[in-house]
Amino acid sequence: MTGRRCAVPRCPAPRLLDPDLLGGLGLLLWTLAFMVLGAALGVAQPLPPQERRTVSWYVANPWALETVTRACRDDPGRLRGTPDCVNADQARIIVAEREARARAGMRPEAPATTPDAERARQAEAEARRNQGDLTSPTSPRYWAARPMERAQQLAHCGRLTPEQQARFYCDAARAAEAAARRPRS
Repeated sequence: MTGRRCAVPRCPAPRLLDPDLLGGLGLLLWTLAFMVLGAALGVAQPLPPQERRTVSWYVANPWALETVTRACRDDPGRLRGTPDCVNADQARIIVAEREARARAGMRPEAPATTPDAERARQAEAEARRNQGDLTSPTSPRYWAARPMERAQQLAHCGRLTPEQQARFYCDAARAAEAAARRPRS
């Protein structure tokens, strides 16, 4: 420390990082502070390349989706084909579709279903289509009310043996088809 003398009765307070006060240590402290800050910013990258995320994970974590999308758009030459960029891009499509459905007032898409849930959904759809009609498939009236199913059933019946046709309501479907083709008077 150098000996400073003041001409006035009071000397001004020395600056905290005065190079003369700390003997050049101030410059070193500032350099270290910038190095630590630079290292912290370098470590703050959101997802290391070895850590893979799925599309559904990105859909559930919008903060990561936004960060990875920004990084992929910033350096598309190097990152465009990486799994993280591809998954994040697909997740952005799903998120945009959900937002569009919400703005349009539409119901969100149905989640992936299990076979049991799919059977239950089909049973509900059949019940809504029937609207309480409990007509048996053995009746031609059943097939007359369902022309699309009747066409499928008749195509199926054409590949069956006569014994199988009796079990799969082919006679009732044929009778409904004949009634539908008759001219109405």
